[in-house]
Amino acid sequence: MTDVRKIVKLEQDYSNNYIIQRKDAISKNYYPQSFSRPLSVQYELTSKCNMCCRHCYNRSGENQCIDKMEVGHWKKLSKELVANGGIFQCVLSGGEPLMLGDDLFEIMDILNDDGTIFLLITNGYNMTEDIINKLKKYKFQWIQISIDGASAKSHDELRQKSGSWEKAVNAALMVSDAGLPLTIAHSVTPDEIDNLPEMAKLAYQCGASLLIAGEIFSSGRAANNTELLLNDEQRNILFNTIENISLLYNGRMSVSRSSNIKIQLKEAIELPNTGVIIRPNGDIRLECVAPFVIGNVLESSFFDQWTNGKDKWKHKKIADYVNSIEPYSGISDLHTNYLEGDIYL
Repeated sequence: MTDVRKIVKLEQDYSNNYIIQRKDAISKNYYPQSFSRPLSVQYELTSKCNMCCRHCYNRSGENQCIDKMEVGHWKKLSKELVANGGIFQCVLSGGEPLMLGDDLFEIMDILNDDGTIFLLITNGYNMTEDIINKLKKYKFQWIQISIDGASAKSHDELRQKSGSWEKAVNAALMVSDAGLPLTIAHSVTPDEIDNLPEMAKLAYQCGASLLIAGEIFSSGRAANNTELLLNDEQRNILFNTIENISLLYNGRMSVSRSSNIKIQLKEAIELPNTGVIIRPNGDIRLECVAPFVIGNVLESSFFDQWTNGKDKWKHKKIADYVNSIEPYSGISDLHTNYLEGDIYL
């Protein structure tokens, strides 16, 4: 069995080489030193959710982040992005983005007319054939449905919503049957590690082109439900099982796991910033796995704040936070993401 430390060391080496190569390209003017606009923006369209998942990283459904961004604000922001050159990708998340109803499509239309590609993240509970038909007009990198178990019992218990597994599976089938690119995200708990091969089988049967099976990290409600977090032995099992499943489905379905948080953030510190997250209260957050905010779109122009804040990754508070992260579990002893409040730079 491959040890998790060896895998993470290989990932660190790969990441370091990537940073060196990208910096070399920057020095030769093959790659920008900075971007005048983000390449990707994640819209956290609402903090409201039809579930209250025990592992929710941003505590959706608690109304702890007031939805100050109304539909008109999201439309205004989208128009500002288009007017300043547009973005390549928009990630639509929440909360649960499908709770916006037809307002979601009005927001998407503005960016779609400019050629933006979307990535939709949903629990699938509200998915209908009518919504599927409306989604067909847009270009998607993928539509991501969260399914946290090969059977209803574990999924419904984790998401604290009876019938949610059946709804998620049906949503996944509707997406793939419509010819839309389907990704299934699977949060792996200690109780579900041994069932990962069955979960992969379910994802394949649903028509997924990608299964992302990742451990839950200590953020939001998950930080208060530590029994959902993996230990090193379980992490070893996860890594090796994913490797075996990847070989089994090679050429038919890609199987991966979520990125190592520390490596991900170190790359963000070293390389030009390419994206941000807009929260339901208007805050401009640098990352979903790091608690740093550079401004608020309700207070001044997004692009003024992007220009002034895109180099905030060099801030000492971020360096201290990243250095505090344990490399295997992703836990920081300085700050608990989405539990202790954001840090404004």
